[in-house]
Amino acid sequence: MSALSIIQRQLGERFEAPGEAGRIVIWNDPDGDYDNGCIEDLDLPGVTVLRVDGNEFAIKRRVLAAEPTRKFLIHRPSPVPDDPVANWLLDLELAYGTFTADPASLVVQELGGGPALREIAEQYPAFFRQESRVAALKARLEDGDDATDIAAKMVATVIGCQGNSLDVIWRNLLTENASGESTWIDEITGLGLAGFHWAGTRDIYGYGAETPSVDDFVRWLFARAWEKFASPTPGEYRNIGRDFSMWSNDVRFADTHRALARRAADELAIEDRVAELNLPALAERFTFEEVDQRIIALLATGVEQRTMTDQDVRRTVGRRATGIWYQQYEQDYQAIAAASTLSTRIEALPPSIGSPAEGFRRYVEEWFAIDQSYRQFIVHAGRAVLDEPLGSLRQRVEALYTGSYLGPLGNAWQEQVDTMDRWTVDEAPAATSFYNKRVRPVLHRGNKIVVIVSDALRYDVAEELARRIREEDRFSAELTAMLGALPSYTQLGMAALLPHKTLALAEGSKGLVEVDGGPSDGTKNRARILQAVGGTAVQASDFTRLRPGEARELVKAHRVLYLYHNQIDATGDDPTTESRVFQACEDTIEELIRLVKKLANANVNNVLITADHGFLHQDTPLDESQYLTEKPHADALLYANHRFVLGRGLKRSPAFTTFTPAQLGLAGRVEAQVPKSIHRLRMAGSGARYVHGGAALQEIVVPVLAINKRRTSDTRQVAVRIMAQTDRITTGQITVVLHQEEPVSEKVKGRTLIAGLYADDVLISNEVRVSCSQTSPEERDRLFPVTLMLSKEADDANGRTVELRLSEQVGASERRPYPDKARFTLVRTFTSDFDF
Repeated sequence: MSALSIIQRQLGERFEAPGEAGRIVIWNDPDGDYDNGCIEDLDLPGVTVLRVDGNEFAIKRRVLAAEPTRKFLIHRPSPVPDDPVANWLLDLELAYGTFTADPASLVVQELGGGPALREIAEQYPAFFRQESRVAALKARLEDGDDATDIAAKMVATVIGCQGNSLDVIWRNLLTENASGESTWIDEITGLGLAGFHWAGTRDIYGYGAETPSVDDFVRWLFARAWEKFASPTPGEYRNIGRDFSMWSNDVRFADTHRALARRAADELAIEDRVAELNLPALAERFTFEEVDQRIIALLATGVEQRTMTDQDVRRTVGRRATGIWYQQYEQDYQAIAAASTLSTRIEALPPSIGSPAEGFRRYVEEWFAIDQSYRQFIVHAGRAVLDEPLGSLRQRVEALYTGSYLGPLGNAWQEQVDTMDRWTVDEAPAATSFYNKRVRPVLHRGNKIVVIVSDALRYDVAEELARRIREEDRFSAELTAMLGALPSYTQLGMAALLPHKTLALAEGSKGLVEVDGGPSDGTKNRARILQAVGGTAVQASDFTRLRPGEARELVKAHRVLYLYHNQIDATGDDPTTESRVFQACEDTIEELIRLVKKLANANVNNVLITADHGFLHQDTPLDESQYLTEKPHADALLYANHRFVLGRGLKRSPAFTTFTPAQLGLAGRVEAQVPKSIHRLRMAGSGARYVHGGAALQEIVVPVLAINKRRTSDTRQVAVRIMAQTDRITTGQITVVLHQEEPVSEKVKGRTLIAGLYADDVLISNEVRVSCSQTSPEERDRLFPVTLMLSKEADDANGRTVELRLSEQVGASERRPYPDKARFTLVRTFTSDFDF
């Protein structure tokens, strides 16, 4: 909007005033700025314009006596006399007021401000030349704004940010700078506001460069952050320390933080500084990714050289989870944590096993975690960002897993297998009894049941799946184990889970299995067998594609439903994809969780997840010692695989364990042999890292996961309590302890809290983010010290009661208050002397 348009609108409003107040307007134009035809351009219907030119008395006679009802605009294009006696229009001015149209006056009249606004308008005229800026500023102004408030709101208007505090302005400037742009600071400078902005930054934040710039401020800011905002002058950097902690704890600022930190790290040679510090000195630093990189390297070395306990490793990793860089390096951290657990558990392995029952039980209770940790390490290490720190650790993990675990455990378990005259283990239910013991009782109670058979779902994968399902609200999951069928391969393992009276290895076939004399391979044959008990069989992938109504109808039409899922075995059995089998385990967990939820939505209350067999797998190529040099021999060799042989008249050999059909609980004449321990038969054209079929614990401990959905919620977040040793703050900081009142578990969720001190609704300290997600039963591990540094805003709260408040991030932009609070009396003998 042009100045003339503003003048016309304001004059129009004056003439619209009722009665005599809207009849006469005296326009003082001391410099004659509008005396060159501008007046004639005004569109003021019914208003007569009179120009003052030594004719004051004639004007007064006309407007007061000759035409007492007409409206007049009296334009005086000359200075108003300083001496009131010489101002012959003074009586009219006193009666009707005056109008001025200099730029500052127009601004004051347009925005409705007072002396402070006039001062600002005169100081920064360029700002008010753009209509959109003036309109935006008008929406921000409030009664009582002083010149500083107005100037700050002008800067905020240029940037377009919410609020006008320095931290909000700088948050936006830093965000723009991180993108490589400098539009806003250039505009602020062009409008003459740079001096105000940099003076405020100096007085509030302590940044006082002779030639200030946003780039230089970034360097200065991150240098202060590295030094933890320490200063020889007490309290000098309290405000910038507080605001930096707020920015760092805001997920919306994370990308900006990372971009600026990377740039500043190069300029400040942070990598060199980090190299000089040990792990404890680095543990509380979160600003630069070089710190995380160094911590990862130190952790990897500590795990590899066994100079750190598993508890210390996991505590450090848990502490880093609150950091700005954790998401980027999460896979690196989790790989190290898995390697630490693996190393610790392998060290505790016993030299021998006392009985088959002991071996089976201890695998179910503890040894499975070694396979689980190895699997997790391989997956996480494959996704890790840093190659060098994990390279030698990977070699160490492989050596431990294959040399100190797989082989020794396989040999110790083989000693127990050699004692078996039948394939049974005391107290371990057999997979062949699965239907009778786990499915039939549910049907007898008049309930429906769904059985998910996930091919090669190893026990350690099922244990992780169980924990993940228990984390879901209203779901329970109970994991048990049964002794898998031997040989541990798909056709026999699948058949064992079906309702049957007899199982037999079919003669003249490649491992096919007969159930009560009929074929059992494929979904159609299994559906036929289940039809006799009111059930059917469906591929899980087909069920997943059903619409909700179709899924409910399928469940409603059958008493028992077997869903066959094949992700792990399909990946591992293919030599071209066997290296991705552990990733297939991860995918299987996700797929089965989705499948369980779909079943719950189809009104299924009873779900069993089980497998046909487990597997052996290592990430590195096999050593020659892991292959048998001896080949199997038989009167009739029907089928051979890496881990088992089927035939009639199999020749006994010390390299194999041989079982008759009766010893395996099978009908027919086909015998089976399995290589001892973890050895493989060398087979042409197939992979050997992923195998199954033998008697190793990893192959024959078969999971059974019973899942139910409850009607009411059964998850909650952990409670946290503030523990303070005093109720007074007498220095520039205070340390309190947050107590996580119980360990985090599947049903008790962790929480991340943000702590800060407040006087009324004003934050007067930095903010500290604390991850209360400890799983340790030890109370001391669930105590989190929090140190808060007072900012300059705390000076105004001296002598008052302040609050320590906790909040949680909700989404990207909101926080939810946590109910526990602590109150303190702020009693300080001195305060800082700088303010803005």
